[in-house]
Amino acid sequence: MKISEIIEKNKKSIILIDVQIPGEKDQKRISIRGTGFMVSNDGKLITCLHVYKQIPQSELPFLGVVVPGKIDEKGVIHYDRYQVNFIGSDEQNDLALMKIISDKNNFETIKEFGDSESVKEGDELVFIGYPLATELLGMGFGITMSTNHCVVSSVKRRGIDGSLHFFIVDTHINNGSSGSPVFLKDTGKVIGITSGKISAKISAPDGKVFDIPANMGICRPAKYAINLIKINK
Repeated sequence: MKISEIIEKNKKSIILIDVQIPGEKDQKRISIRGTGFMVSNDGKLITCLHVYKQIPQSELPFLGVVVPGKIDEKGVIHYDRYQVNFIGSDEQNDLALMKIISDKNNFETIKEFGDSESVKEGDELVFIGYPLATELLGMGFGITMSTNHCVVSSVKRRGIDGSLHFFIVDTHINNGSSGSPVFLKDTGKVIGITSGKISAKISAPDGKVFDIPANMGICRPAKYAINLIKINK
């Protein structure tokens, strides 16, 4: 399947998670915390549990999600923002299920999940999210959805039963990308969720520590998201 087709088919289902704290003179302090994707027409969405847990308790009342909406005649996407409720989580696999607070019942959703147990080294993948979204917003770029094309570089299975634990891809996953859906390029189906980056901390002579990202990122299998959705119906 063409990458452009995967993007076009799913871009309205991929949302960003932010915190907007009111300030003086109607100004807001906006911090984008991660990515998520819609899994039901009534507003349920999947993201990473760490995206939610890293938000201080005092900021949770200002938590919301930003959803792609209408595209105008110039091709510019307009976004709608909603508050959300936390529904449930899979702590072992770093997944969370939330629901938009709205009467709307026609949200665009991810159409198909694939068989994540069948993932193998060398599979071509595409993940779509909002990496470094706060930084790009501060640079005047606006809300910026971005796509990565990569391959599975390693598959990690549990020693107890051989079940898929997670898989590693050959690109780094930037801040803001956590919770992005991972598509198998051949089928366009979701087989995983981006969850973490791998990096090396290098000490400089002046005492500063640099976080050098490796071309390695961690993805969680989609089957755990499917299970989380089922037990919270």
